[in-house]
Amino acid sequence: VIVKGSDWNPLKIKGAVMVQPSFGGEQRTQSEIESPEELEQSVRNRMMALPEGADKDHPFCNPLAASSDYPTLAEATLPPLLIVIGGRDMLRDRAKAYYESVVKDGKSAELIAFEEENHGFYGLKQDAECTETLIQHIARFVEAHN
Repeated sequence: VIVKGSDWNPLKIKGAVMVQPSFGGEQRTQSEIESPEELEQSVRNRMMALPEGADKDHPFCNPLAASSDYPTLAEATLPPLLIVIGGRDMLRDRAKAYYESVVKDGKSAELIAFEEENHGFYGLKQDAECTETLIQHIARFVEAHN
């Protein structure tokens, strides 16, 4: 959710949980370069969600890319964020860069890293400790911003 100086009254978004966000971009990150097979499928999926004719730096895909049509993160009104990454997730570098950017711009954000986990670990390991820990972090965040 990104809004440039808008008042959503009476709606108030109190927080957003971003579990392994699927950001992309034209320039490859180190974690993407290390995962060429995963990258190809990820790019195909992401491109289907973008407007026709858009490239990988469209703001829907790459919120860090410059665009005259959309506000920058510095201009945007953002709720507090909880951003979750997997340490073995090909998308980790982009999610971490997003986190660093919003914090630099003075936004409220928290980063939780599951260093030994891949993308979608919570769906593949539903009864595992890492998934329970993720649920606890989300519950704590929701409670803190309720």
